[in-house]
Amino acid sequence: MSPLLIGGLLAGGLIILVCVGFISHSLERNRLERARQAAELNARVKLTHQAMNSIPGQFMPAELASVVLQIEAALLDRLYTISRTPEVEQRLAQARAALVENVLPNNPQVDLDNEAKGKEARVQLENLFKQLQLAEQDRLIDNAAFKQAGGLVRRFMITATLETFNATAKLGMQQGKPRVAKLQYERAIAFLTRLNNPALAQHLEQYKRLLQRAEAAVVEQNRADEGQPSELTAGLAELESADAGWQKKAVYDD
Repeated sequence: MSPLLIGGLLAGGLIILVCVGFISHSLERNRLERARQAAELNARVKLTHQAMNSIPGQFMPAELASVVLQIEAALLDRLYTISRTPEVEQRLAQARAALVENVLPNNPQVDLDNEAKGKEARVQLENLFKQLQLAEQDRLIDNAAFKQAGGLVRRFMITATLETFNATAKLGMQQGKPRVAKLQYERAIAFLTRLNNPALAQHLEQYKRLLQRAEAAVVEQNRADEGQPSELTAGLAELESADAGWQKKAVYDD
């Protein structure tokens, strides 16, 4: 066998090894990319499903729930092209059937009567809005559907915030704590002022009137408190009495 033939065989073998390595690397890269895409789609499906079934009922009307269900079905369809598992196939079939039969969630309404409930509702709505944005970017829904659904979610976020301020202020007044109500109305006014939305001008004026009432209640409470010793005044009087007694005792001991 000539040296030239041997060199050719070695070069050919080297080329084959390089090609095999390149193909193997490409296959592994594609496998990892498909796994990444599947994980991302699974996360989006989970977030979309949770939003649709956990957001308070007053913030999930039928027209919004229908769009969210459409997004979930589209995400599952993409996931099925990557991961053809029986579980994904079943979930996709269920989502499609729900769309055809118009089976939408009927979430219970939640009274946002404290800061924790209000914050949770706002976070859920914010997460839903992000999913709507991603769905529009990925062409899972058209721009018209995004504008309609996104507009609803934006209004619901404002409503949830104001409902929390209202409930906390009302509770403060009921408990004889007008300062709490005053603070909540001030927060509501600052919130509406930041939005700078002419459509909310009437709400802003309403909260200004409520603030005036709360301020008047604070003044009345201050007047009522002037005739009664506060806990601080009583504590200072007790300390002064004890100090005077100690001074007298020290004089008499001398």
